Amino acid sequence: MAGSRAVYAGSRIFQSLSNFVGLPIDQLNFIISQSVMLLLAVLYRKVLRHQNVSVETRHIFILSFGIALGYFCFGHQISHLCVQGTLAYIVMNNVNPKLLHRRVLFISMLYLSSLHLLRLQYEFGAWTLDITGPVMIATQKVTSVAFSLHDGLTRPEVKLTAHQRKHIIKRIPTMLEFFSYIFHFQTLLCGPLVFYNDYIDFIKGTNPQVSKNPEEVYIESPPPKQVVRKLAISICFGLFLIFVVPFFPIRYLKEPTRNTTSIEPVNRLYDVSFLDSICFYPVYLYETPWYRQLLYIIICTSFARSKYYHAWLLGESVANASGLGFNGFTTDGKPKWDLVSNIDILNFELSSNVRETVKTWNISTQQWLKIIVYDRAPSHKTLLTYLLSALWHGFYPGYYFTFLGGALFTMAARSVRRSIRPYFQLSCHTAFVYDIITCITTRVCLAYIVFPFLLVEFYASIQIYWQFYFIGHILSIFAIFLLPKVLPPPEGLSKSTREDMDKLIPTASEINRFFKSRKASN
Repeated sequence: MAGSRAVYAGSRIFQSLSNFVGLPIDQLNFIISQSVMLLLAVLYRKVLRHQNVSVETRHIFILSFGIALGYFCFGHQISHLCVQGTLAYIVMNNVNPKLLHRRVLFISMLYLSSLHLLRLQYEFGAWTLDITGPVMIATQKVTSVAFSLHDGLTRPEVKLTAHQRKHIIKRIPTMLEFFSYIFHFQTLLCGPLVFYNDYIDFIKGTNPQVSKNPEEVYIESPPPKQVVRKLAISICFGLFLIFVVPFFPIRYLKEPTRNTTSIEPVNRLYDVSFLDSICFYPVYLYETPWYRQLLYIIICTSFARSKYYHAWLLGESVANASGLGFNGFTTDGKPKWDLVSNIDILNFELSSNVRETVKTWNISTQQWLKIIVYDRAPSHKTLLTYLLSALWHGFYPGYYFTFLGGALFTMAARSVRRSIRPYFQLSCHTAFVYDIITCITTRVCLAYIVFPFLLVEFYASIQIYWQFYFIGHILSIFAIFLLPKVLPPPEGLSKSTREDMDKLIPTASEINRFFKSRKASN
């Protein structure tokens, strides 16, 4: 990792501060940039309101500071965003609209893939902040514009899905609009993806998607507690990432025998004898029972999510502070600020099946995959969606274990739900028991699927799966192909009855709203 940070292209003006606080320079630059972006967001919302300045001024401000902060974090690598965006823009202006979406997708993914391959050469398995993250977000932006432009120029609206109609684009953006969209500082470093129409509505100060009046003015001032709450949660996860996560490194799963020299850099912070005294730490591949290995996998994969919670909530708080994120009103008339939300932590952690888990994780990417692949693929929609997601993430072998495993488990969970769930929906008590069982099972399955994503290595992932005799894959195949024959879905329970029973079981979000209403009434 040290070698990879030696080639870090971002600014080193704060190197002495980095050495003093013991935080790598790339991570320190990320925190500084996000802090500056938060201040810029407040300034933008208060001073550059759409009533006070022109649309062009708002574009130029966002574009200028996006490039400046991008250069601070990534140095000359920021040019990759310019090159990729320019290539996509040239295609949009010169290729037949019937073909431009596929051409842009091919060129953008090819460019991103070349960066992923270069990264494999200079930092395999390391996690230095480099330009590949922003290029991944930019790939989503340019391809979503291309597909929405294709829909707007070549397809009648009656043949579009509701999601496609929402994001339809009927004219090619100007260069200022296009590159402002790519470089806007609110979500430049870590996302989440903001779709083009939502971004343009924010710049213009209109929101036709929540009102029949296309001139309705945006609510540009989110409640301060909305931004502060997200920022506070992000900081908590950041501290958790620094002080707790180092106790549970995923690489211990790769250790075949006891080897205390492998616990650097943790050894610099914690005494080895103290680590040995912890119940689940450390874990060695051939010296630990399978159930303790499984428990350790559940713990370390759960804790590893804190880095995503930290980054996404921080990006969301910056966007909201600038006025970006308004998404209409709730049923009781309160404004919603979840347009750029990338994670629903409560529903993700309490989800009772793989489908709900996927739906509440990296939400903007799920929407992008839905627009690009799922809604357009003639067959094998789930498999093709997971394949594009894996390719978008990069070429670490562990990614493909995770995403192909995710496709397999999603289809297996669907089969189990059809064959077994109806038998538990005959009363509230049995339905509640079913939800508890499936919630716990989903946590286990998620850890089983995700740990290769963290290990990234092919051989290490195969070794661990071999320790478990590939039991998860075998059960999934059984659930997909044999379970419907052994236990066919019951015919006596109609679809309407199942839907009525579903309404009796509250979801995690409904429970959360209940306690909020009780708190407000008291």
